[in-house]
Amino acid sequence: MGLHVEDLERKLEGGLAELRGSLSSLRGATLGNSSGGEPRWDELLDAMDLLEEASRVADAGLASGLMGVVARLERFLAHSGLTRLAPIGHVPDGRLFRIVGTQPHPSFAEGAIARVVRAAALRGDHRIREGEVIIVRNTP
Repeated sequence: MGLHVEDLERKLEGGLAELRGSLSSLRGATLGNSSGGEPRWDELLDAMDLLEEASRVADAGLASGLMGVVARLERFLAHSGLTRLAPIGHVPDGRLFRIVGTQPHPSFAEGAIARVVRAAALRGDHRIREGEVIIVRNTP
């Protein structure tokens, strides 16, 4: 298991280096070009959503490694000025999240977020990606 996590970390480092290079070249190509804009973060954010979902169903050792990868990607996003929001257990902010379903969850209050399907993302106070959540509904 340890070798798999180390291999995953090496691949992650390589992927982050490649992403940094791509973002640098994208920023360089769009300097002075008014039609150029913010890089699209959807693929990275979607990958983070999938990693979190996989960690929910994985055994404890693998889940810990997957969440470590998510934490590293979160730091990369923060360094890039983005904040990813996935507030499980809290009432969703309608400005940031769209409710796409309900499910029972006896540990959480009615209306709280039970599962994040798609995390929201902010740059400062500006929403760059709407989140999608499943909220708690314990009564039939």
